[in-house]
Amino acid sequence: VWEGGVSPARVPVLTDLWPFAAAYPATYGLVSHLFPQQPTLVSQQQREGPEGCNIFIYHLPQEFTDFELLQMFLPFGNVISAKVFVDRATNQSKCFGFVSFDHPASAQTSIQAMNGFQIGTKRLKVQLKRPKDANRPY
Repeated sequence: VWEGGVSPARVPVLTDLWPFAAAYPATYGLVSHLFPQQPTLVSQQQREGPEGCNIFIYHLPQEFTDFELLQMFLPFGNVISAKVFVDRATNQSKCFGFVSFDHPASAQTSIQAMNGFQIGTKRLKVQLKRPKDANRPY
């Protein structure tokens, strides 16, 4: 709990997050001791990183938000953006998202660590985002 009972804007208090901490250990800092560097959010604007730095995450829990996605991938390096895709008509998560790092090594480390990571009954599928023209043979 923050001093004076007031927490900084948009930063949940640990006691508010505790019900989710067991299910999402990386998200709530329970594995942060494994990563000696102190990564940061590079920008809060939605944008992509350089080639090889953008990952696609499938099978996210329905209740996952941009903030939780960001927190889950911050241990792997500097995050440029983290976005869970939401259906505009229903405002419900589409259960996939993108994370962009500032360095390809961070993306590769996150793929190795998080691909197959189980959250509840779901296993994440984490892979590099394919270039837009990769599916166009000509």
